[in-house]
Parts: sequence; structure tokens; C-alpha cells
Amino acid sequence: MTRDEIIDLVKRTFVSYEIKVVSKTDVEKGAYVPNKAQRDIMSAVGFMPEHNHPIHVKELFTNKIFTVSYYPSERQGSGRSPEVRMGLHDLISYISTGSEILFTHDENDVYIYNLARSTGEEVEDNIYTQIDMGLLRERALQININPNQLEQTIRVYPRNSTLRNYIKRRAEYSCEMPDCNYHGFLKKNGEPYIEIHHIIPLSEGGKDSIDNTVALCPNCHRAIHYSENREGMKQILLDYLSSV
Repeated sequence: MTRDEIIDLVKRTFVSYEIKVVSKTDVEKGAYVPNKAQRDIMSAVGFMPEHNHPIHVKELFTNKIFTVSYYPSERQGSGRSPEVRMGLHDLISYISTGSEILFTHDENDVYIYNLARSTGEEVEDNIYTQIDMGLLRERALQININPNQLEQTIRVYPRNSTLRNYIKRRAEYSCEMPDCNYHGFLKKNGEPYIEIHHIIPLSEGGKDSIDNTVALCPNCHRAIHYSENREGMKQILLDYLSSV
């Protein structure tokens, strides 16, 4: 996701957010100075500047927890009120001069994110697993129940029906992922339901061929596309095909 897409997602999901550009002084002093709006976000969940009282904030999109100090720092001889700072290694190692640090919150936690970091395609789902159920339900109630229709142009790769049916019969309409005990339901024509998967996708130059195609149950098919172990599953299937 791009920077603007991340900000738009945060804007649609959370109550408020604030961004500050990290200064050279923040880095040199080893203490990040949040701006007023970011301090307001901290106080919204009960975090107040205190000495010797570390707090925990979370990184948006991940399960990483930062242990940070949040304290008032006296400015000797300035005659000005103490400056609120955030420090300790967890946060300081996360920032760099010129990077943008985003703060947001739900009812229980403060989330931060360095907008200079890259994100994958699944980050939106990660947000929804992080935030509390109360806020998630509130946002679900606010969605448009009559969504607008969109027209899209997609690229389709025709599959060879002869190959598809051969693979199904080779697998005896069972899942070819080793150790899977799937038993499919019967379709209207009496044929057991099974899905066809190209180990190397056609869109990535894979072949519509016997040695690149397997029969998979719906669960294994989704897992090989989205699970954290998808590369391991891919290798298992390649090893399986080499033995067929």
C-alpha cells in the first residue's frame, strides 16, 4: 500500500490520527517529541507523561509492541514548561530523520506507524484483527448497505478442459495435498467437487500443463494462496508431482 492509501485506511477506521515528521533533534537526543495532537491521542487512552513509568504502544499492521518512556523533560535555564518526550531503544531504533510517524488509537491502545516502511497487500485485514471489537462494530454499522457498482477490466487465462478433467481423474476427485483427508460434496451432475490449482500461476509464466497442475480441496487451495506457509505448501506439491 502507498502512503496515501495507508492514511486513507486509518482515516476510515479510527477516530483520529496525527502525523509528525521526525526532526534531526529527535534522533540526536534519542527522544522523540510528539506534537500536541499526538499527545492528545496518548491521553485518550490514559497515557500521561510520567517519570520512570514505561508504557506499551503497538505498531500498526503488526503484533509488535514497543516499550517506551513517556515523560516531561525539564529544559534547564529556558524558563519554559517541561517538554514531553518519548524514548527508550524500542522507539528510537524505529525512527530516522525525515520519516513520518503516524499515531492513532482505539478505545484501549495507541498505535504508531512509520510511513516510510513498506507494506504488503494484506495489511488492511491486519488492522481489523488488531482493533477492539467495539470500534470494529461501529465501523461495520456505518458502511453503505447499498454499495456502488464498479466496472473492472480483468485479464483471464483460459484453462484447457482436457487437462482440467485429467487432473481431477488422476486425483480421483480427492485433494492432492499429502495428508489431506478432504471428501467433497457432489455437484448436480454427481461429480465430487474439487478445485484445480496451478503451482506456478499462469499470470507469472506458469504452464497449463500436467506437471504444474494439481487438484486441491477449497481449504488447501485458499491456504496455498494466503497462508503464512504457502511457500512450504508449494514445495510439498512440487515434490508430490515429481513422484506421480
